[in-house]
Amino acid sequence: MATFQHPASLNALQQFGQACSILRNTTRASNPAWYQNALDLNLQLHIRADGAGISTFYHDQKKAQWSSGPSIADETLHDPAKLNPIVVEALRYARSNGANSLGVILHIADEFATTELKPELKNPAALMDLRDAAVHDPGSILEDSSIHADQGSWRVIPYPAAGSAVIGAAITLSRQYGSLIATFREAGENDNFPIITHALSAPLIVIMGLGQALQPTPGKPFVAILQYPWFTTLAFFNEHADLRLIRTLQHRGLQRPAHFRNALTTTNASLEFVDPDLYVLPLGGNVDTALIADLRISFTTSRVEMIHPIQLEGLPNWCPEPAIAAHSVMGSLTDTTSHTFTILREEKWALQDFLPTPKDIVEIYPNRSEMRLLRILRLARVVVFSIAVLFLAYFGFGVIDLVRRPEWAFDPLQAEASQTRLAKLTAERQKADHWNNLLDDRAKAWTAMESLSRMFPENGGMLVKTYIHYSKPESAAGLAKLGFIKEWKITGFARDEALEYLNTINTREGISAHFSEVARITGNSSFSPNAGNRNLVVNVRTQENQSYKPMPPEVVSDADESTYPYTFDLTITQRFAATDPMAIIVAKAPAP
Repeated sequence: MATFQHPASLNALQQFGQACSILRNTTRASNPAWYQNALDLNLQLHIRADGAGISTFYHDQKKAQWSSGPSIADETLHDPAKLNPIVVEALRYARSNGANSLGVILHIADEFATTELKPELKNPAALMDLRDAAVHDPGSILEDSSIHADQGSWRVIPYPAAGSAVIGAAITLSRQYGSLIATFREAGENDNFPIITHALSAPLIVIMGLGQALQPTPGKPFVAILQYPWFTTLAFFNEHADLRLIRTLQHRGLQRPAHFRNALTTTNASLEFVDPDLYVLPLGGNVDTALIADLRISFTTSRVEMIHPIQLEGLPNWCPEPAIAAHSVMGSLTDTTSHTFTILREEKWALQDFLPTPKDIVEIYPNRSEMRLLRILRLARVVVFSIAVLFLAYFGFGVIDLVRRPEWAFDPLQAEASQTRLAKLTAERQKADHWNNLLDDRAKAWTAMESLSRMFPENGGMLVKTYIHYSKPESAAGLAKLGFIKEWKITGFARDEALEYLNTINTREGISAHFSEVARITGNSSFSPNAGNRNLVVNVRTQENQSYKPMPPEVVSDADESTYPYTFDLTITQRFAATDPMAIIVAKAPAP
């Protein structure tokens, strides 16, 4: 696998090139396990070193199963060369089980030490700042200034109990297993298979799991005695099950610490614990089994019990840390529900990584959001390239299609001939338009007679005496077209029943309705009152007939003028403007 450099040693272009290389050559963009916690992965390898031996277990979270892991000798943990076969075996096991990643969790159970914080650090609200300082600048928070902070790994654990004199303590572990963690991590990077590591302090994990293992006496403090082969850790809790103090006693080659009973008594007295419950947790295959009997003799007024935090198939009773860390123990919290156990799990105080990946290695690889952005840019580049190829192909096919058209082989000499023919056709069209305009159906006799017959229907009570119709153009110098006027003058006689009809004709609506009917019947558009630019005016004048002679109806003749009591004089004027489509063209016809 390619060796990548820290971005600080590269310029911007080189950084981008290296990021693209990581995108192409690794699965960091497609496999989210690279950015997950080891305890969140489906397949996990738990390694527990307690000084007396090394235990390993595989954990399948989906199946909730535990099984034995590879055998590791004590001297192997510190020799990367001897670790390679174990790493290869772990990778083979992960792939054979269909896993896309492997979480390696190291439980350090052969060392545990506490260091006091500076006395002035008493603000519980600043615990998160202290937690960060313990990782990056431990010397700023430790009371003992003679400690070389760079020689160990430091983490802060809070003491949440109300009234506690201190807000927490610093837990320190050496970096003796740094080569083990680095070997697994580098093997995953070289094999392009996510191996995520996490180093935990075993006593802190057990303390976090006490909430599911104990049933303390209500209203009484208690002490959890964690027996490991090389040391014993004492965790003191008040009557509310909140942590007051953690103290560690080294065995120094013995099965139990020297002056153990005295140390327990004096610490209880300093914390003002009266007859606290004592819970012994044997956390090794060869711890002192006689301790609980001695405690019952020495502390007769205290409740002394042996506790096994878990009993799961695949894990021995003295090795509860893997199950607690993997959240396999999910019993009821009952009376042990307290602020301490809540924050140790939810705020992950007990799950702090004591051997994290060095910062300079983490910074080599882009984070998850950057990898997503690079992937999007890569896809966008492919899309743009595809669009460009499609555009070029479309343009190429367009050129080929254009070349194949007859117009591509067009001779320029043919353009002149086409222009000549076009000019002739234009002249012919203008000539045709000219004569069509002059011959337009403006005033035909039969349409005029059709209008007369429909205006004065038979037996309508009217007798037409004179009918005069003429058309004349309007004079307008300088215009290309002339408007014209059509006029009808009709005189006659009318009886009483015809007066209402003549009054209707004498309105704009009445005369327009008549002209519209004539235009519809004859198809002559000159009668249409609403077409073009034209207007229609009507005037009807009625008078008494001086020659009228009343007669009985049975002797009245329609042709006798003296039988009509009224005379009428009807004038209709229709004016066509010069802008009307039927206006007359004044210019001469185009020359042939």
